[in-house]
Amino acid sequence: MSHATNPSHHVLIGSLALIPIAALALSLLSLSPPPAAAPSPSLLISEVLYDPPGSEPDEEWIEIYSVATTTVVLSNYKIGDEEEEGKGEGMLRFPADASINPGQVIVVANKATAFLDAWGFPPDYEMVDSDEAVPDMIPYTDWASGRVELSNSGDEVLILDGDDAIVDALSYGDKTTFFDPPAPDVSAGHSLERVPANVDTDTADDWMDQEAPTPGAVAIPTYTIYLPL
Repeated sequence: MSHATNPSHHVLIGSLALIPIAALALSLLSLSPPPAAAPSPSLLISEVLYDPPGSEPDEEWIEIYSVATTTVVLSNYKIGDEEEEGKGEGMLRFPADASINPGQVIVVANKATAFLDAWGFPPDYEMVDSDEAVPDMIPYTDWASGRVELSNSGDEVLILDGDDAIVDALSYGDKTTFFDPPAPDVSAGHSLERVPANVDTDTADDWMDQEAPTPGAVAIPTYTIYLPL
């Protein structure tokens, strides 16, 4: 739209004409650019089963949801429960050919065979090799030296990008590393689920105690608009 047809530009130009040149120069020098908005994460942790009803940690799993608008290559992304570089919990990198499409949900299980027995279908990736048909996550020892085994009393779950920056994180139970209060401690067999799956406020309000876990499916509200006839 041209300046000649935009009243707001006319007002601005008219106002500037009334300001002495020296004052205008001083005013412009004192202006500072607005702070840049923090980038929105492209991947979100959408559900975590850390206290399965059966074998632990074999039946544990972590679900990830893509809120990106394009395919994300995952080969440099990591997921784990070690919040500090160089410590003893676990961090795992996705394999070289891994990717996630917009709106796609993936499940990273501790053991694919245990997940299959519990849920009737295989996960997308597994942390511990148990099924040659399911791609294995790769230990990322530059960050952590141990295994990803989620504590029932409280732990952290986080995603790291290619620069080892935190993309998304969750703290639950008695851990307040990423937000305080933490997400609630849930009963055995329940999961922690992000609801809605595409909203991230970096607080415990994003999370609910899910009595009936839903690996591979996310909760996103839909809206119906009724137009008058």
